[in-house]
Amino acid sequence: MGVEPAYRIRSLTHAYDEKVVLDIPRLDVPAGQICLFTGPNGSGKTTLLTILALLQVPTGGVVQLDGIKCSSDPDLKLRHTVTLVHQKPVLFSTSVRNNLAYGLKAHGHNAGEIGRRLKSIEKEMRLPSVIEKHARKLSGGEAQRVVLARALVLETPILLLDEPTNSLDDAYRPVLVDLLQKANRDRGTTVIVATHDKHFIASLGGSILRMDGGRIVD
Repeated sequence: MGVEPAYRIRSLTHAYDEKVVLDIPRLDVPAGQICLFTGPNGSGKTTLLTILALLQVPTGGVVQLDGIKCSSDPDLKLRHTVTLVHQKPVLFSTSVRNNLAYGLKAHGHNAGEIGRRLKSIEKEMRLPSVIEKHARKLSGGEAQRVVLARALVLETPILLLDEPTNSLDDAYRPVLVDLLQKANRDRGTTVIVATHDKHFIASLGGSILRMDGGRIVD
């Protein structure tokens, strides 16, 4: 038997005010691989990621996650298999440490496991100097690192990232590439990225799908 795709998409369409912004007849995203969607602004990349994150129901078609048809009210266990990093950093009004721990607590991890993961991601994303800072007082680059760390620390089977390098300082781009490749290699994480950053695409590797006008054109 073949490996079940992370996502199986059939006849997917989505429209805003009757304007079609997504039209994808067929797409399988293999589990445990890196997949990059590229294309100009307005090509449908963000809308697609929001649907894949189970945060939006498409106008038409079917999206299956791990063989399960996604609905308007997905099972919490299924939702916890996916993490989405939005294009603009959004942090809770508390310390960086509490921001990083929030999702781990929501997923039911015990204090020992939370402490272990926080210590690891703090080191990997080079956050010791800001870990006790209030998240709303961070620079744009610092906030982006914290948002990415908050997603990575969850270690979900599927990780979706929307333009993750937009606010990221150049020095930390190789760090992010290394962490994503490590998650993919060591844990089999399915990594799906929407980006127009050609250098990031070249560094990360993986399958590249170009979008334009809501369609996959290459």
